[in-house]
Amino acid sequence: MLISKKRIIHAVLYEAILLVVIAYGVSYFFSMPLEESGLLMLIVCVISVFWNMIFNTLFEKAEQKYQFKRTVFFRILHAVGFEGGLMIITIPIFAYALNLNLLDAFLLDLGITNCILVYTFIYQWCFDAIEAKWFRTKNA
Repeated sequence: MLISKKRIIHAVLYEAILLVVIAYGVSYFFSMPLEESGLLMLIVCVISVFWNMIFNTLFEKAEQKYQFKRTVFFRILHAVGFEGGLMIITIPIFAYALNLNLLDAFLLDLGITNCILVYTFIYQWCFDAIEAKWFRTKNA
């Protein structure tokens, strides 16, 4: 199998939990129906998945062409490039969908991006802990 079951479960749970949490947050802070905020965040989530595929393909081609190593500097460059590119795509979407000016949409997107950073850390930590416990009891 090209992608392991663990990777699929990891990715699907990550996106599903994130989608629900951010949709509830947007619904609460903008006093909008959950169906609308959920649809907005689903659109952003789909864009993020496609952007991830495009960006990583381009990044890996540049990596091969210029033979750079995956140092901390290039990991930071990768993360900033990915998130910056995604924000360029999603800021106008937030502005339109939530009737915001571009500065407010930028600040919203920046806030969401920072929340996602914290969420990613917590999710990864929990996933690792659950996986370690599950495999320990399964193999014991």
